[in-house]
Amino acid sequence: MINRLIVVEGIDGCGKTTLVHQLKQALENRGIPAVCFEDLENKNEGFNSIKPFIDRQTPIDSSLFFYIASAIHKSTMIKKLLRDTWVICDRYVYSTLAYHRARGADVSLLPDLKKIPIILPDFHFLLTVSEPVRISRLKEDQNSTKDDFLPKTAGSFYDKVERYLKEYKPIIIDGSSMDVKQTTDCVLEIIGI
Repeated sequence: MINRLIVVEGIDGCGKTTLVHQLKQALENRGIPAVCFEDLENKNEGFNSIKPFIDRQTPIDSSLFFYIASAIHKSTMIKKLLRDTWVICDRYVYSTLAYHRARGADVSLLPDLKKIPIILPDFHFLLTVSEPVRISRLKEDQNSTKDDFLPKTAGSFYDKVERYLKEYKPIIIDGSSMDVKQTTDCVLEIIGI
């Protein structure tokens, strides 16, 4: 079986991190080796060590270039991992572009996405949920910040992010009325497992 790169995108509180971990477990239960890239990334400082400085101290266009460089580095690491295992990412270059664009970055400074030297995913999902479900999930997450609770209303920051993410033509899954197992089963069915 060919190893696959699966990317799960979504705004804060939609449940993507929980889904990524459940998906990894479901694949392993079927005898398919899988890793959550962020679990590996968090063990090794690399770009992560300067992200707080970039987020607080640099102009948004400079931040965009930093995060694109980080995505290219991430892609290089993913390519190596794919030799031995499936890789599941909790956000990828699409979030980099969407979040920076929503914050006012000039994404026209970058080449077309297809010209950025990154490996493209085999499956690219966007997890969406209704706003009441998102807020409920954020309240249960001990790592939520006050910015996570900004409402997703028409024209708001999170509304823009989600609209920009949709422009990259992901497979959209609305998890509003599904629990994590049902959402995981839906993803498995789409990827043919």
